Amino acid sequence: MSTLLKINAIYIALVFIVPGYIFLSLRNKFVAGQERLGTEQVIPFVIYSALNFALFGWIVYFAISYQAPPYVQVGAWILTLVILPVVFGIVAGFGSQKECVARIYRSLGLNPVHSTPRAWEYVFFNSPPSWVFITLKNGTEFAGFWGGNSFASSDSKERDLFISEVFDFSGEGPWRPTGKSLFIGAGEIRTIEFTPINNGEKS
Repeated sequence: MSTLLKINAIYIALVFIVPGYIFLSLRNKFVAGQERLGTEQVIPFVIYSALNFALFGWIVYFAISYQAPPYVQVGAWILTLVILPVVFGIVAGFGSQKECVARIYRSLGLNPVHSTPRAWEYVFFNSPPSWVFITLKNGTEFAGFWGGNSFASSDSKERDLFISEVFDFSGEGPWRPTGKSLFIGAGEIRTIEFTPINNGEKS
């Protein structure tokens, strides 16, 4: 009896949790600011998994009903539980990144909530390479280049910023490279100014 219960538990996990987890994991890879997946998100896993099985469970049903060879039945399960969630997770992530659904809503006169929850992620994950001028809360100022190896945290609990190239802006003339990098905690930042780079200005 215990063995049967274990088998049923594995079956339920495969059908009603794994596809949703795969789908959301891949979708969130393309959308900045999404929280990490954890056990507290079982309900979304179940919802997306149930929807997946409702749409594509017939593939498994036909493979079993028509007594297809074992390798075909295994292929049907893999297709339904793994491959299709992977494909639709990537498609959904790309669509969210390009705001495809939001554009449809706006064409209908609706104003949906943006898929990126905070301005921090929206700015840093959508800005092209730019000159940045950072002012800290204590009045200290830095000039740098946002792009290349620069990085902004996407963890809402650990905000920080890494500027890969810092420039000397003292005196007249253009900014001069210092050969230094800069790490800043977001709690220290007062303002950040972005100036888009002109074509050919920096390779």
